[in-house]
Amino acid sequence: MPKIVVTAAVKDVEAWLKFKPQLIAQLSAVASDGTSYVANDGSNRVASTWDVPDMEAFLAAQSAPSSPEMAAAMERYGMIPPTTVYVEK
Repeated sequence: MPKIVVTAAVKDVEAWLKFKPQLIAQLSAVASDGTSYVANDGSNRVASTWDVPDMEAFLAAQSAPSSPEMAAAMERYGMIPPTTVYVEK
């Protein structure tokens, strides 16, 4: 199962961290074992790692920020587009 890293900027790092349970629930259909990371320099950059059993399903869900559901979730979590996804090879 591939592991991925997702990076983004957020409006408020502490608020983003508080949304971790909701983020895990939001992605549970396409990813598991989510871990959150914050930039050591105190900036607003964050990352998360995930195990992804079906990469096509994950990428379809991630690349649909224009869908009302994904756009609303990104807004709730304070994420500032774009996000970058790195895939384990």
